[in-house]
Amino acid sequence: MLSSELQHVDMKSLMGLLYLLEERNVSKAANRLFLSQSAMSRLLQRLRDAFDDPLFIRTSKGMVPTAKAAALEFPIRQMIEQMAGLNSIRTFSPDQSERSFRLQTTHYQAQAYVPYIASRFYQSAPHASLETSTITETSLIHSTEHHVDVVLVSNYIQVPNSFERCLLGREKFGCIMSRNHPLASKTNITLDDYIAHYHILVSMGGTSRNFINDALKEQVKERRFSFRTPYFLAALATVGQTDLLLSSSRLLAERFQDQFGLTIRDLPFSFPDPEYYLCWPKALTDDPGSQWFRSLCREVIHDMIPYPEKNVSAE
Repeated sequence: MLSSELQHVDMKSLMGLLYLLEERNVSKAANRLFLSQSAMSRLLQRLRDAFDDPLFIRTSKGMVPTAKAAALEFPIRQMIEQMAGLNSIRTFSPDQSERSFRLQTTHYQAQAYVPYIASRFYQSAPHASLETSTITETSLIHSTEHHVDVVLVSNYIQVPNSFERCLLGREKFGCIMSRNHPLASKTNITLDDYIAHYHILVSMGGTSRNFINDALKEQVKERRFSFRTPYFLAALATVGQTDLLLSSSRLLAERFQDQFGLTIRDLPFSFPDPEYYLCWPKALTDDPGSQWFRSLCREVIHDMIPYPEKNVSAE
């Protein structure tokens, strides 16, 4: 632990010590620090108290640093150079970086977009690492700390005010069923068709609110769930082997349509297109590494999302 005296040593005092080590003369060090000689002498006394060492011995040949003062020169010079570098233009080279990046998203977006983000990530930053984790509808606002570079969310996820966000684009919802389902032969299904069958609920966690139910209004009590899961791929695989219906974004279902034997029809009622956002902590807005990672995520999703937002900027 630092002593109370050392905790009160400021940057100007450390600069003074460095100048004294270089000049070996109080007057010359004072001129470089724009101080009077008496003020410089007081600064030296504070340093002596803080480090509990005389630091310099006056001899016939001038001021000679003690062993402790000589040992302090390199770490102080290094610290001052690092501090000065904080104001310089920071750069980021993904091909040289060994940084660990953190990405949070929902189960759906983890399966729909993250593998392609990871592919582009390691092509550009082969020595870096990528850590992903899932979020629920309310986990971001309930967390007191956000150790994350990028968060991918839909408009169903609550985002705290400490985050910036930009709209990436939209997907469309559909009614997903097995190609052997009784409704699969119909080009358009009716609301009565939809209500008459059992459904799968993919839960995001966090709250019990169901946005399809909001759209169904008075018919909501008639919709019956017989399978609940937080995993989209499990839901899609189950749909392909049962007569259950799944109401979900179409992108992932279309990708696994042949593998799971799926048919997709329009919903028999009006439902707004889900919006997808790229979010990040405001504190990382100007961080070059985070800027690079946000740009990569934005470009990958913009290329894949069915209805991309035009002129998207992640900065």
